[in-house]
Amino acid sequence: MAAYEMEFSFRNQTFTDAGKGLKVFSELIRKDFDGSAQVLSRELKAFLTEVVAAIVARNSGAWPGGTTASSLSKRSGALVTAIQGSVQVEGSTFSTIRGQIGAPGVDYAAIQETGGTITAKNGKYLCIPLPAALDGSGNPLKSSPRDWPNTFCTTSKAGNLIIFQKRGTSIMPLYVLKESVVIPPRLGMRKSLDAGLPYFVTRAMDAMVREMQK
Repeated sequence: MAAYEMEFSFRNQTFTDAGKGLKVFSELIRKDFDGSAQVLSRELKAFLTEVVAAIVARNSGAWPGGTTASSLSKRSGALVTAIQGSVQVEGSTFSTIRGQIGAPGVDYAAIQETGGTITAKNGKYLCIPLPAALDGSGNPLKSSPRDWPNTFCTTSKAGNLIIFQKRGTSIMPLYVLKESVVIPPRLGMRKSLDAGLPYFVTRAMDAMVREMQK
């Protein structure tokens, strides 16, 4: 039987023993694959950090002008701070890498993201503070309408229930009472992620290819 030899070439190396060459190839590919997962993790964290920066910038305008159909004014700063510290990337393989952003600890973040209707409970009213009940940043001056002295409630000409305060000879509207209020989706976290996703995929793939070519 005629004998023959098989050569195996990979990365400028020629192996006369094909088995040995394939083993080296397998080990290098495994190393490249693991390294690519690390690159993906790094790129994902960078992408989420950039998305968070964009969300924060869009929702940091001064009250009241910063509140629009697609943004929120920065008031207490609690929401912005929570978002800035929310970037998390976990896992070390392609099947386990996960990334997330959010606003942990801020109860009102979810409805500002998705929108929805808030309804008063037990037949009561929601007390919506008006400008006279807010400070210069748009935060309530008092924690409750009950904390204001010299108040009374009456119906305005427009048919709204209003809590007023007597201030000498003046009367100031403090709160409007509503059975429910509709919150539009303004925060835009998912929209920002979706908008940047094609860019992230391209950038991550390019970075992984560069890593494998080293």
